[in-house]
Order: sequence, then structure tokens, then C-alpha cells
Amino acid sequence: MSYSAKPKLWFWILAIIFLLWNLIGVGFFMGELLKPDIMYADFTDEVMEYVENRPWWFMINYGIATIVSFLACVMLLFKSKIAVPLSVIGLVGIVISTIYFFTSGITQVIPGAEQGFTIFILLMGIFLWLFARSSRKKGWLR
Repeated sequence: MSYSAKPKLWFWILAIIFLLWNLIGVGFFMGELLKPDIMYADFTDEVMEYVENRPWWFMINYGIATIVSFLACVMLLFKSKIAVPLSVIGLVGIVISTIYFFTSGITQVIPGAEQGFTIFILLMGIFLWLFARSSRKKGWLR
């Protein structure tokens, strides 16, 4: 099956949506690094205990997942094949964070909606990877 090397309009729309989504993630990550007092202002004592006791590698993983996923989106907009491996690295980081989230005990003290948001983040990572991979197969990425 042959595909056009020129991406369709929906490619650009989805790439921009993914870029904006991941820009929000980078913003939250940077907020936790630079302004934690603002980011944690509304947290309960139980949630703050969880935040303060996260392992050192969690923030490194969080940073890698958010920044690399953002870069994958930028590479999509530049129509670069590097978007595919970057999306995989970002997805691996998201999976690690998600596993930690659900095995750390935090689910006992936060509302179900926030737990659902964690699953939504994972789904967005999967969709980004599938979108990048599909775009490469269609010849839209060089």
C-alpha cells in the first residue's frame, strides 16, 4: 500500500494537540522542581507525606517521561523519524511512574478522579507512540 509523503491535515492537528498536552506535563514537572510550595498548596497531609517520601529516582523518571515525550511531539512537527523512539522512551517513563503510583499506597488517600487521570496520562503516552509509529509507516516522517 502506498502512502503520500505529505501528512494530512489531521496529522498536524493531532501533533499540535499532543504537543500542547505534553507542554502541560513539562509545566507541571517544572512547577514541582521550581515552585513546589505553589504546586503542593492544596495537598492534604497524607498526600504530602507521600510526596515527601517518593524515592529519588521518581523525579528523574518523571522528568525524562515528560521532557522526552514533549521532544517527541516537537520531532513530529518537524516530521522527523526520531519521534518514534522518543515516544517509546517517554512511554516507558510513564509506565514506570504509573506502576509506582498504583503500588505506592497513594491510591488510599487520593480521590478516584485523580487515579483516573493517571490512567489517562498512560493512555495519552500510548496514543502518542501509536501515532508516531503510524506516521512513520505512512512515510510522513523522514
